[in-house]
Amino acid sequence: MQQTLKQLVLDAGPLIGLFSANDRDHDVCKAGFEQLSQSRTILLTPLPVIFEVYKWLLYRATPTVAQITLTVMHESLHIVPINQIDFHEISAMVQTLLQWQGSLEDASVILLAQRYQCPVWTLNYRDFGMFKSLAFWNPL
Repeated sequence: MQQTLKQLVLDAGPLIGLFSANDRDHDVCKAGFEQLSQSRTILLTPLPVIFEVYKWLLYRATPTVAQITLTVMHESLHIVPINQIDFHEISAMVQTLLQWQGSLEDASVILLAQRYQCPVWTLNYRDFGMFKSLAFWNPL
């Protein structure tokens, strides 16, 4: 049985899966968010991930779904802005790892997970696999 989490960093995948009813991971994401809600886990989400989710839903779902999702994310997530110092750290990360193909959004997730020392919930481990210090969370 998994230990109750105090906080967790969210990548875009679980949010897209939750808000896109046609997503192949919709049921797993819905169950995962219900589990996190029941345990009152703080959901840390870097601001670039919010932009990524909104844009994805805007183009692949509908503007209405994207707008409703934006409101729900604003009300239910702890959105962490990226400041100038964070941007320099993210930039240094991607410029140091020349073969890494992760996005700046992915780098912001890694930065928060390392800073707050908490696990990440993602559906795409490919871009996070080289960061051995990261812990991951999955719904039961």
